[in-house]
Amino acid sequence: MNVMSVQASGGAFSAFGGGYGSRGGGVEARNHAVGRALRWIEGAIFFVLLFQFSTALVTLLLTDPNNIDAQSLIGRLLWYPGYVLVLLLAVINLPRIARMAVFNPLLIVCVLWCGISYFWSIEPQVTMRRSIALLMTTLFGLVLAARYDWDELILKLATVFLVTALISLFLGIFIPELGQMQEIHVGAWRGGWLEKNSFGTNMAKALLLMMCAFAVRPSQWWIWVPAGLLCFALVLLSTSKAALLAALVAILGFFAIRLFRRFPVLRIPLMYSVVIGATLFAFLILFMPDMMFELIGKERTLTGRTDIWNALAMAIKEHPVLGYGYGTFWGDPLGPSYWVRFSLEWGVPTAHNGWIETWLSAGAVAVVLFALLFLFTTLLALDRLYRGGAENYWVILSTILFFMISLSESTILQQNDLSWVIFVATSAKLFSFAPAFWRDKPRTPYFQPPQPRTT
Repeated sequence: MNVMSVQASGGAFSAFGGGYGSRGGGVEARNHAVGRALRWIEGAIFFVLLFQFSTALVTLLLTDPNNIDAQSLIGRLLWYPGYVLVLLLAVINLPRIARMAVFNPLLIVCVLWCGISYFWSIEPQVTMRRSIALLMTTLFGLVLAARYDWDELILKLATVFLVTALISLFLGIFIPELGQMQEIHVGAWRGGWLEKNSFGTNMAKALLLMMCAFAVRPSQWWIWVPAGLLCFALVLLSTSKAALLAALVAILGFFAIRLFRRFPVLRIPLMYSVVIGATLFAFLILFMPDMMFELIGKERTLTGRTDIWNALAMAIKEHPVLGYGYGTFWGDPLGPSYWVRFSLEWGVPTAHNGWIETWLSAGAVAVVLFALLFLFTTLLALDRLYRGGAENYWVILSTILFFMISLSESTILQQNDLSWVIFVATSAKLFSFAPAFWRDKPRTPYFQPPQPRTT
């Protein structure tokens, strides 16, 4: 009787034990589902923010075509919820962001210097507002660097740029009054942006991202190869020569890095070829400029850009060291930009050069600080040729393209600009020595012996 009671009790205990196990399994399943939902929400937030910082579509729809320089009130207000989301993501990833900031003091000093220019700014309130926007933009780049590994970062960016490319394709074909230039450069595609050069340079960056996404996920070639072809076609449709040059550099650079990594015996000849090619290009630009510009359908003034730079050189002489204050030079139509526009006889909107724009905003000090940041970023990117994995393609070529585009567009230390977000994220990961990404090997510390064979 006692034995039977014990057995019955044991059976009951087993039954209850099974119930507890099932209940525990149910809790674990719910936790897993909640975790997946939270990760999905986080991914959606990152996508929305990346799309917002790209300024695709929104700026095109909200900007007055008769006054493209005027900021839309709705467009400005849309940034505030974006900043709240950036702060939320920053709080979640705060320890890793702090590590990124500690490893990259030059970046922090550059941003702080722009804010400090409030004290000598010709429009302090404008400098304060735009410095905060620059801080949020930079913080978002740090959040990206802290949250994602190299492959995840590249795939996130590639996905967003692919969406912008598809939107631009749709606008160009089905709504040409939006997707194509109407008053000047008639017929040239501008996609989801205000003008063709912005569209072209963004599609050149998109092309690079598609190639890099293929490098980290070759099994998804059926996505990234057609996407790359689409982006190159959109570069051609933009008719932007600067964008075409950037796209060609991206393509040639991708294959050069592939040869360098895959065939060690070709490394020295390849390095000599790159040096000789760059030297020859510089020689032709300096001593045979007319022929070189004719090849790309440009004149010496680069469609008026050199005239702008000459006029701005006079403005820089007025405040060479400290500048006019971050984000203030072009604001007041009767301010210092008046004489530039008066001499050129048209409403110049920007310097069309990131380095000159930075000099105007925060002086030679900011230019030197950023030059140091860019130099160290470039050196760390090149060092990845020996220590890095598949992220090599991205870190080297994105740095080169950022420099090229900065010579014709204002991309350095720019608030609410995806180019600056991407540069910050890439630079921060390089400075923090983020582990290399290998498709067929586990994650390893950055400082390890060079791999004898790469894939």
